[in-house]
This record gives sequence, structure tokens and C-alpha cells, in this order.
Amino acid sequence: MTSALLAQPAGVSRVLRNFDFEERRLGNAEDLPMHWSKVEGTGLPHYVNGRLSNDRAHSGNYSFRFDLNGGSLIYRYDQGQIPVQPGAHYRVEGFVQTTALTHARARITTYFANQDGEPMLSTIRHSDLFASAPGDTTWHPIGVEISASLDFGLEDPDHPRQIPKTLIIELELLQPMHYAASSLGSRTLYQQDIHGSAWFDDVNVSQVPKVNLSTEKPGNIFRRSDPLLLKVLVNDRFTDDLAAQLVITDANGNAVYQRSGALDMSAAQNLGPGQKRMTLALPPLPPGWYEAAMVMTSKNQFVGRQKLDLVLLADDAAGGTPDPRFGIIATDLPSGGWEDLPQILTMLSAGRVKLGVWDAQGDVEQTDASSFDRLLESLTDHRIEPTACLIALPPQIASKVLRTKLAISQSDASIDSQAAWAELLKCDPQLWQPQLSYLIARHATHLERWQLGEDGSDDFVTHPQMRQVYSLIYNEFAKLIEKPDLAMPWPAWYELDGQLPATVALHVKPDVLPAQVPLYVKDMQTSAASAGKKSDYALHNLSTYLEPLNRDQYGRDAQIRDLAQRIVYALSADARRIDLKLPFTVSHEPAESSASDSESIVKQPQELLIVVRTVMSMLSGATFKGNVPIAEGVEAFLFDRNGQGVMVLWDRGVAGSVKQLNINLGEHPRQVDLWGNVRPLTRARGEAAVQIDIGPMPIFLLDIDGQLAQLRASVAFDNPLLESSFKPHTRKIRFTNPYKQGISGSFKLTAPPGWVINPPTMNFSLNPGEVFEREITVEFPYNSFAGLKTISAEFQVQADNNSTFTLPLVLKLGLSDVGLQSLALRDGTDVIVQQMITNYGDHPIDYTAYAIYPGQQREERFVTNLAPGRTTIKKYRFVNVKITPNIKVRSGLKETDGTRILNDEVPIQ
Repeated sequence: MTSALLAQPAGVSRVLRNFDFEERRLGNAEDLPMHWSKVEGTGLPHYVNGRLSNDRAHSGNYSFRFDLNGGSLIYRYDQGQIPVQPGAHYRVEGFVQTTALTHARARITTYFANQDGEPMLSTIRHSDLFASAPGDTTWHPIGVEISASLDFGLEDPDHPRQIPKTLIIELELLQPMHYAASSLGSRTLYQQDIHGSAWFDDVNVSQVPKVNLSTEKPGNIFRRSDPLLLKVLVNDRFTDDLAAQLVITDANGNAVYQRSGALDMSAAQNLGPGQKRMTLALPPLPPGWYEAAMVMTSKNQFVGRQKLDLVLLADDAAGGTPDPRFGIIATDLPSGGWEDLPQILTMLSAGRVKLGVWDAQGDVEQTDASSFDRLLESLTDHRIEPTACLIALPPQIASKVLRTKLAISQSDASIDSQAAWAELLKCDPQLWQPQLSYLIARHATHLERWQLGEDGSDDFVTHPQMRQVYSLIYNEFAKLIEKPDLAMPWPAWYELDGQLPATVALHVKPDVLPAQVPLYVKDMQTSAASAGKKSDYALHNLSTYLEPLNRDQYGRDAQIRDLAQRIVYALSADARRIDLKLPFTVSHEPAESSASDSESIVKQPQELLIVVRTVMSMLSGATFKGNVPIAEGVEAFLFDRNGQGVMVLWDRGVAGSVKQLNINLGEHPRQVDLWGNVRPLTRARGEAAVQIDIGPMPIFLLDIDGQLAQLRASVAFDNPLLESSFKPHTRKIRFTNPYKQGISGSFKLTAPPGWVINPPTMNFSLNPGEVFEREITVEFPYNSFAGLKTISAEFQVQADNNSTFTLPLVLKLGLSDVGLQSLALRDGTDVIVQQMITNYGDHPIDYTAYAIYPGQQREERFVTNLAPGRTTIKKYRFVNVKITPNIKVRSGLKETDGTRILNDEVPIQ
């Protein structure tokens, strides 16, 4: 290779063509832009055309408009207009917008033609398909890259036709028949849009460098002490004109590092003609998620951008002990990306992983059997248990099954995955059973868990036939495996009736609040028990897929804290299998050689990877011990791991607010945030408590006094509901001695102002495991408002180490069988109050309802003989009153013959 190939020739621009379609100024009066011709063929009707149009334009006045009338439309730039250089890399990019399309899509396609003008089919590259959303008139960037690889036989006399000579460009508005794959081939009937339009504008063809960013770390995951090194591979016939800007941004989108200037290739490693590799060292960065973006320019002209996501951990730990409760769903990861999966799972402390062995890409035994064998062996070595998922029928089986159906009926239109599964109920088992049996038998020693269908699918709810398919497949497993563990995906918000499957893969959508997760887990366990399953069996054979919030919709902070809370709540419900999606963005890129149809799998770590790793590693092997009363509005979950206390806590209050609490947690507690950052907690001289800032984002407290925390967690009233009746109420206060030796001490109960607790103080002396239980009486004022009331319990404990702590005990003041909802509205100078009163009991009730506005006469209404389950509405109007900020209206109920009362207070809206 001569030096002339390494420097850009003088006067040569990297921009080879620019199609702005402003051709009226060039004298083109035709409907079509110059050198563009319509492609003819099947599904391309002659009466569908494109034209220059001035009704929309990305820039200037004109664009290239495509109008449908059924069928597809393709225009090709004349062959021979854009010569190419073997070994060079090209980008074709432009802007497009469409009308609202249901089926049709716009696309750009490029490929090379050889010296005889014949298309080189193996070089065909497509952009992403695009259609504008309804009402969207913005221009969308669309583009595709292609390499004139030297592998085509440059200067090889035996393959003269494989030398790319010209670049072909096609602008396309396609119906599904031209872009959607189908197992039915030419017999498939596709839906299409009869009418619709697309506009293309500012299409540029540039010769650009092909730049790849990579690291040597699996999944681009760096430990704290690892040097941050990026590998840059530049593939271009000349590089002297290139300038590069490297920008590192954090998860908030803030630039934390920037490096600009000419791309110094003098120290780069020469890998061959037009290929060089260099290493870039990044400065030290705080732990977190980062995006590295390299923007390439030539003479101030943008020629390329490549980005890479990476994660920097807060420690050097290789990973915790794999916990079988934690599983990762990796069914979206093709077999080509499995190589470093065991190392990533170990780093996450995951004890299980779900893999797709049957899907639309094929049967793993036929597509990549050797890689699958190596993966199973590696997972075994790492003590990670795989679950083989039958996501969809492999194409080889689907084509046989569906051809059988076509022999019966030729009227079927489109066939989806669910319909293909359903055909197993009708077709000859020999079309699919041998392939499944071979897969089961060959991997019986490494695979004990299986799943039919994809996590998150609702096929088994919406298509009853899928339950029959499950039974059919289960019976095939049962012929080879005793009591097979075959999971069925099931949405959590549907009741699972009928025969319960061997395993339920419960899908908990983000619509379900984190605090509600235990309800769904318990409900599924109850369903299993009522269906005749043993309780332990039901617990063991239930997996829970926790889907995170959508970051684009809810924001970064909400997604992170919500997912962490979901995992903690699931563990508190004794969930035995908790599954999360692999926190990577997986994409497919063309292989280096354009002569190949193969693709490379690119895995980019998401920020959730750090969060998932922190939660899993902190709680790996930990057992839930109970909720600890810390402060009002604070959730605190206590876990024990081999005698070490681990607490997870957060504030249920408003996002952004922080509470400062002083808590006695032991001698050397440490705080860990969701990104794995560890901070020691300090205390003032002579103080036993440490100060902790608690906000909505969960934090972990490590090395706490586990016995003291368990003592706190065990303190509770026997019945937290306090009937709102004007008489003394008896309750029992209980707690257990979790220490390995006897303890003694005292505690004092402090009630809200005006309340009376008797006795207010008590002494105790307990042996290990002994339970303290004493009665107290509670009285409260006649005008007390309903709702949560906090009683402060101040303990002094004598054990190995003397401890003092204060915890909140919550009582709920209200009526168990009567509900009251109050609403106060402004109406000019009047205030309207509405009460909605419901009888939740089993007998009629008689009450007097009332409303009081400050400075006004009390108004009353009678609630007479309100039947069980019925609701009545009472309204009040206070006329011409003085309304001041923050003023509230009192609302309530009083039993006609009795002592029960209910007071409420509401602001004016």
C-alpha cells in the first residue's frame, strides 16, 4: 500500500454527492429529479410515482415526494454516477417524514455494483424503517453505512467481478411484503396502506472513516482500580485530514471530560491497508455510568460519530456469591453475545439466567451448538443455573408446521408466533417433536429449568389455545424428565384459573406500585395452594419478573429508586425467584467484511446495571427479618446475612426532600448508595447515635448491630387500629429478645398531645428468645382527627453493650366499618362541603354528620338506617365566608346512640 492511500488528495472532498432536490434553479422542469429512475418489479405498480414537490422541505423549497396508491415505490440513483474506492467506507444519510402510516415504511438502501454493472447482493445494507407518528411533521434523520471492503478481491485476477466500482442508492417507501420476513414465503398475504406519502430531502453521500470504539472489559464494565482505556479502530484509506472530539458524559447528560484536536495517528498500530488502532486513556472518573462519544470531522465537515457506553464500579470486587433468588432474563441476547455472560452474571451476584434456545432466529442446536455447550459448562463452573426458554418456533419447524396448515386452508393471511404455536395442536408431532426431544435429552444434565414463551407476554391470557400448547409441550417434557420445571409466563393482574402450570413466571408491570408487589406474590402463592398444590411447591415454582419504569416517561431517578424498591419488597414477601431483564442495550452491526452477511452483537451497559449489581450484592444470601420502625414516613427493611445486619431504608415523602435522623445502629455502621459508594457514618463524641440523611432513594446500612435492629423490628402493638370511640382502649405491646443472652431495661411511651397512655413506663427482663407482652390503655380527646397517630417509644437496653433508642409506633385512628371522605370547594365567597359516607359493616348504622367552618355555626345532617354496603352523600354550604390561605374545614360523624366518633379535616380547593 503506497503512502498516497494514507493522505487525502488535495482538493478532494469527502462529500461525494448532495441531493437537496433544488433542481428548478438548475433548469430541470421535469417531475423527477435528475438521474433518478423508478424501479419496477413485483409489488411495485407502474401507476405509483414520485415527484419533486414544494409542499414540504427540510431545507430550501423542494423535496422528493413519494405517493402511494397501494403497493410500494422505489427510486434508484443511476448506476455509474458515484464511483467508489475499494477499502473505503461510505455513509448515505438524509431526512424523511411521512404521513401517518400503519404498515408502510420509508427506508434508504445502498449496495455496490461491480465493474460489469451487476449488483453485489451480499453488500446490500438498509437503514432503519421509519414512519412518522400521527400529527408529527418533524424531519427524521435516516442513514446507512457501507464498506467497500478489501476482501472483495482487490487486485485478484481470479475474482475481477468482485471489485466494487459504483455505489447504488435507493429511496424506498415500502409495504410489509418488501421488508417483513415470513415463514410462508410467497404464499404470505400482507396487509398494506392504500394511501400515504413520504418526503425525502438533503440526502448526502460521504466517504467517511469507519471508527469503532471498544474496551477489553466484558460488557465495558470497569472495576474501581482498572485503568480506563478505550480502543479506537480507524478504517479509512486516508487519515491525515481527520480531527476527533472525544466527549465523556455522565448519566445526567453532563460533560465530564472533553478532548479535541487532530487525530494523532503517529503512535497508532498499523493493522494493514487503511486500518489503524490506537489506545486512549481517560482521566480518573467517579463511579457511575458514562457515554464516550467520538465525533470525527474533516475540514470542519462532520464525517462520523461513534459512541460507547461504559460502567465504572465503586469497588474491585469480582462479584458476590451467586444467589439463586436473583435471575437475569437474557433472552434478547443472541448466542453471538454469550461469550462473556458468565463473568457479567457473577459480577451481578445472579444465580440464574434465562436464555433463548428456540426463537425466530432458529434452534440453538443448529445455529450455534458449540457456543451453547461452552456457555452451559461455564455457567456450571460459576454456579449459575440456566433456564432454557422456548420463545418461538424455529423457522425450520415453523415452515413445516405452517405448510401443513396451508394444505388445509389457503385463506389464512398473516401468521404470528402465537398462531404458529397453536398449529402444534393440529399438525403431525413428527414435524417438531424429534427436534424438541433431542434438545431436552442432549442437555438434561445441565438444564433442569425450562420456559415456554417470553417473559412479559400475555399470550396465555389472550389466547386460550396457548394453555393447550403448554400442556402439549409439558407432556413431551414429562416423557423424558420427572416432574419437569416448565414455566408459563403470566401477567400479575390476571387471575390464574384452571389447572396451574408447573411453574408460573409472574410478570409484574410497572403500573403496580412497589409496595403492592408482595400482594401479587402472596396472591399467586394462595392460588397455587387453593389449586391443590403444596405451599412449599408453590413457593419454589414461582418466578417474579419485575419490569422497571420507562425512563423516558418517568425520568432517571424515578426508574432507579422504583426498581430498587421493587426488589426489596419482593424479597420481603419471600419471593424465591426474582427475575430482571439483562441491563444492556443490545444492537446488531454489520460485520467488518461487506462480503459477509454476518452481524456482530454489540452490548452496551445501562446505568441500571450498577443499581441491580448493588442491590443483588448487598442482599445476596440475606434473609428478611422484618420492618424496623425508624421514623414516620420511613420504610426500613431489616435483613440478616450470616449474622451481619443489613438494612435498606428510604423516605416515602416528596421526591427531593431529605430527613436527618439520629439512629443507634451499633459500633461501626456504613452507608452504601445504589451506585455502590460506601460512606462511613460518624457520631459526635459521647453519642451512641449516628446521623443519617434519608431521602426517596433507597440506601443500605451495613455492619449494623443486627440483634439491636431485630429488637427494634419486633416492637409492635397487637392491633394497630384504634376505634374512634370516646372510651379507654386496651392494647398489648410486644417485642422479642433476639440476643443470645438475657437482656433487661425499660421503655417509656409518649403519646400525642392530649392523649393518655397508662402505664407510660415499663421495665422488662427477658431470656433469649423470650417475648415481652403487656397491656396498656389508650385514651384520646373527643376532637381527635382520624388518621395515623405516632406514639414514641424510648428504650434503654442492658445487654453486652448498653443501648438507647427511640422508635415510632403507629396507631390508626378511625372506624373499621364506616368510611368518610370529605371535600371542600370554593364557590365565589361560599364554601361547599361534601361528605361521602359508606357503611362497610354488616348491619345498618345511624349517625349524625356535621361540618364546621371556622367562625361559622356548626351544620348537621342525619344519616339514618344506612344499609350495609351502601353510600350516602351529605352536602353543606357556608355562605359569604372569609376565606384565608391554609384554612381548613372540620368534617365528622357521631354515632346517634353510642360513643363512636370520626373527625376529619380538609383544606379548601
